Amino acid sequence: MKAIWVIAGNTFQETIRDRVMYNILFFAVFIIGISLVIGSWSLNQQVKLVKDFGLAAMSIFGLLIAVFIGIRLIYQDIERKTIYMLVTKPIHRWQIVLGKYAGLLLTVFANIFVMTVSLLVVDLLIEHHVDLGLLPGILLILFEIMLVVAWALFFSSFTSPMLSAVLTVLIFIAGHLSPGLKLFTQLHPENASNKILLFIYAVLPNLENFNIKTAVVEHLALPPLTVPNAVLYGIAYSGILLIATSLILEKRNFK
Repeated sequence: MKAIWVIAGNTFQETIRDRVMYNILFFAVFIIGISLVIGSWSLNQQVKLVKDFGLAAMSIFGLLIAVFIGIRLIYQDIERKTIYMLVTKPIHRWQIVLGKYAGLLLTVFANIFVMTVSLLVVDLLIEHHVDLGLLPGILLILFEIMLVVAWALFFSSFTSPMLSAVLTVLIFIAGHLSPGLKLFTQLHPENASNKILLFIYAVLPNLENFNIKTAVVEHLALPPLTVPNAVLYGIAYSGILLIATSLILEKRNFK
């Protein structure tokens, strides 16, 4: 356990110094701030617009952090041969994966925290109170990014950063579109390719499980288990990906 936290701490320090991360974070906070200006053009929609912009910024810029930082973690260590030093020590490769993942998650948490504070401050300025109803939506954005980070780490274990970035973005897009596959099979039960489509649906992450942005902004009631189910889904799916990443590294020869 100590080895995991040491690797996580080193990964966090490495990623927190990354200029790309600061550029992304600055732009995200800027977008949240600019939404206040845009919203002032339409006073009736200002509050809703600011919240929509803020939550969307967290999701999109969280994805960018996963893509531009997550895809390089393992690949960079392999290229720099720093992973060779790790594998010669009494450390299991799954501990390396878990440590890298935990370190990047700490970076994501720090960024989401800054963006959350920025959004709530802007909300306080226009509503004169903080809308804590946004927090479940922010929590699920965090778990969505957690799952995307797991995909980025998975791809970085066996492909180049460029290909990893493309695949991670495609997974993100497909994950939000995947419920449409199931709907298609229900609307067209006679379709010969339904089994294939259902298999693809089962394999792809259903990122719409984490999308409750409209509900929290509009203060709509959610089914009681929506948030807990999404959290458990994110943990389980990420766990499977981390196991797969560990198995890939176990098969690779770094000696």
